[in-house]
Amino acid sequence: MKPHKVWSGDDLCLAGDCKEYLRGVGLYYLRHPAFEEAHRRILEEYRPPKRYRLGLILPCSYGKPYSQSYIHYFIIKTLRETGYYNEIHQIIVTNAGVVPRELEEHYPFSAYDWNPAYETPEIKEEYVKVLARRLEAYLSRHGHHYEKLAAYLRHDSDSIKAVGIVAGKLGLEIPNLAPESVPPSEVEEVSLGLPQYREDPDVVLVTPTALRALADGVRKLLA
Repeated sequence: MKPHKVWSGDDLCLAGDCKEYLRGVGLYYLRHPAFEEAHRRILEEYRPPKRYRLGLILPCSYGKPYSQSYIHYFIIKTLRETGYYNEIHQIIVTNAGVVPRELEEHYPFSAYDWNPAYETPEIKEEYVKVLARRLEAYLSRHGHHYEKLAAYLRHDSDSIKAVGIVAGKLGLEIPNLAPESVPPSEVEEVSLGLPQYREDPDVVLVTPTALRALADGVRKLLA
């Protein structure tokens, strides 16, 4: 007789009861106990799989896991085309914390939705503070696994503000490989005429101009 249950997915429960879908914006969804516990476990129990030539800080996405999203599909594709894919550790920054790529399917990182459209100025300020605290702790604990660091984030994003704070506090060089601007026609093209893409500010990161800058930046850092 075949077993009724082959795999339960319990090993993907990193923190919390793994039952609540954390959809919302606010302090509750920024400092949620599951996010704080997952962050603690990443600091105390996790280590990057190996020493990498580059730790690359990336944005989160609406789609979960991130790698299945529209934006991350093109980022991953571009990184593979550089020829340095296996020498790059992808680090996603989000209201949920600092998420190494290999943990993206773990709860709570696989079960939340933070919509920036609902952020208030006060919440944006708190987001920068919380992310900076978490990223500083992550890099203080695991930064020795990376020869170099870089980011690929919108220049007007709150995430890059947090990265700048951490770089200053820790005395690190973390260049942003994203271009400061891209042609509007490219944004329209990659939006595919779909409102969900057109309204996502991070869609600028998958325009041809931006992806070319990512590839060139990676090659320049690692050549």
